[in-house]
Amino acid sequence: DYLFKILLIGDSGVGKSCLLLRFADGNYTDSYISTIGVDFKIKTIMLEDKKVKLQI
Repeated sequence: DYLFKILLIGDSGVGKSCLLLRFADGNYTDSYISTIGVDFKIKTIMLEDKKVKLQI
């Protein structure tokens, strides 16, 4: 097993949370709610027969 921590940074309102939700959950929403503090998701993928956890 591997764990990678990925950080999304950028200006307010550019789509960081939207990108995170789309990648991790497969959902898309066009509503805007400002994130206060820290928000993260964990997505597990298989890569070359190895389990890789992405903490985004």
